[in-house]
Amino acid sequence: MLRFCIIFCGIFFFEHKFYAQNKPFDSAQFAHFDCGIIQTKQKLDHRFFASVPAISLRIDNEEQMYASFQLGKRKNKIYLYLKLLGEDICINNDKNVDVYFKTGEVTVLKNEFPINCESLFARQLSKKELKKFKENEITQLQIYTYKKNYEIYLNEVHRQDILHYINCLSAYKIRKGEIHK
Repeated sequence: MLRFCIIFCGIFFFEHKFYAQNKPFDSAQFAHFDCGIIQTKQKLDHRFFASVPAISLRIDNEEQMYASFQLGKRKNKIYLYLKLLGEDICINNDKNVDVYFKTGEVTVLKNEFPINCESLFARQLSKKELKKFKENEITQLQIYTYKKNYEIYLNEVHRQDILHYINCLSAYKIRKGEIHK
């Protein structure tokens, strides 16, 4: 009987760890303090580029689905890359991503990557958009696809990472030639 009680209590207190929705796959556990900028010899459109680690985000209106949020830099421009980690998801060509801020403002971002069914969104962020990202707290992302709209709610750790990575990339100088980390 005692063994049964111990097993039952163990399952009861730790059952939330068995579900994929509750696993800490998204980058919500702790903020990153290292920039982690990676620049390789590879080129994008014949230009060197650098990127920071991707931030994994859980999609809130879909079970067991995640998105990858990553920032990169080419020339002096910072780019936002979003990838829904699912199969055959076609990005809508009319309206792509809405960024919601704590102030109630919404910024609409259009995809600069060719319309695709690989669930890839890419956009060069303007100075005005970068300033807005730095000065206002992002609370939610909404990604529009042909089949469904995906909602992602950001927590404080996500917001800190985004701000930190924007600041890191803003100060980073792209180098030509050798691999730099």
